[in-house]
Amino acid sequence: MKKIFFSVLCVLCSVLIYAWNSPIPVPDLSSARLRVVAQNAANYITNFEASNAKINTQEAFDTKTNKIANAFLALQADIVAICEVEENDEILGYIVDAMNTIYGQQVYTYLTDGLYEHASAGSYQALKSGFIYRQDKVTPQGSMSSPYYSGEYNHRMRIQAFKEKSTGEVFVLSMNHFKAKTGDYENTQRQNANNLISKLNWVTTDPDILVMGDLNAYMGEEPINLLENAGYEEQLVRFDPNAYTYDYYGDLGILDHCMANASMAKQITGAYAYHINTAGYSSYKYSDHDAIVVGLRLGEDVSEGFVVTPTESAARKILYNGQLYIELDEQYFNSMGTKIQ
Repeated sequence: MKKIFFSVLCVLCSVLIYAWNSPIPVPDLSSARLRVVAQNAANYITNFEASNAKINTQEAFDTKTNKIANAFLALQADIVAICEVEENDEILGYIVDAMNTIYGQQVYTYLTDGLYEHASAGSYQALKSGFIYRQDKVTPQGSMSSPYYSGEYNHRMRIQAFKEKSTGEVFVLSMNHFKAKTGDYENTQRQNANNLISKLNWVTTDPDILVMGDLNAYMGEEPINLLENAGYEEQLVRFDPNAYTYDYYGDLGILDHCMANASMAKQITGAYAYHINTAGYSSYKYSDHDAIVVGLRLGEDVSEGFVVTPTESAARKILYNGQLYIELDEQYFNSMGTKIQ
C-alpha cells in the first residue's frame, strides 16, 4: 500500500492525513462529467459516550475520517450524499478538511442545516443525512429541504438541487436513510417510502430526480416496489445485474440504492457499488455499507443504444432468511436455497 503523508493542522482538529491508492478497481463511469457518491458512514460521530458510538477514541475517529476522505477522492466525487452522521453543523467539516488536504486544494465544502443534538452519556446520538460538494463544479440551488419531511426519520431524508457550473443544468438529489430491519420496521419503512414519494411530487426546482441512500430494503421488498411503482428505476441493477452493496454474514444484497425517474435516467452514464467496505481489506474499511457512485452528463440523453442483458443466474433471485438477494452466480445460487421467479 502506497501512502503519501501530510502533517496538517485541520480547521477542526489535528489529524495526520495520508493518501492511499485504491486496493480495488474504481468503477468505470464512461464519459461522466459529474460523479455523485452516496455512503452510509456507519455512525460517524464524535460523541464517543453515546450508546450508538462505534468508536470511542479520537485516534479511531481520525483514522475513520481519513479512510472516508480517501474513498470519496478515489471515486472522484463531485457531490457526496452521506447518511448516519452526527446531528450537528460541524460533523461533515472533518471529512471536508481531510479531502481538501489530500487533494491539495480547497475545493470541497458542505451544506449546513442548523440541526443540533448532543446525547448524554449512554443515550442515543441523533443522526442525519447531509451533502458535501465541489464548489468549483456545482452550486446548491435553494436550501436543503427540511420542511419537506415530517415524522420519524425526517432528519435522515433530505432533498437538495444542484446546478452544474459548466452547463447551467440542474438536477434534484434526494438522500435517504430508512428504518433499519429491527422492531416494527415494515410499517415505518412503508411510511418512509410513501413520505419520500409524496415530497418528491412537490419538487418544482427541476424534473430530473435522483434518489439515493440506505433504504434498508432489498430488491423486491415493499419500499423499493413503492418507489418503482412511482416511476423510479433502480440504476444499480440497470448497469450491473450482479450488483450488491451489503454483506450480511456472507449474504450479499442491495440495501443502498440509486433510483432515478425517467428523465434523470437518460442522463446517467453508469451506477455502481464500490466494494471498498465488503472486499475484506480491513485497513481500508470504514463502514459496513459500500459506497455507490453514479456518473452524470446533465442535459444529454446518453441512454440511446444502451442495453443490459442479465445473465441467466443474475436474472434470478433467491429467498434466504426471509430476504431477497440477487444471486452472484450458479454456485452461489445452489449453495443458498430456494429460487423465486
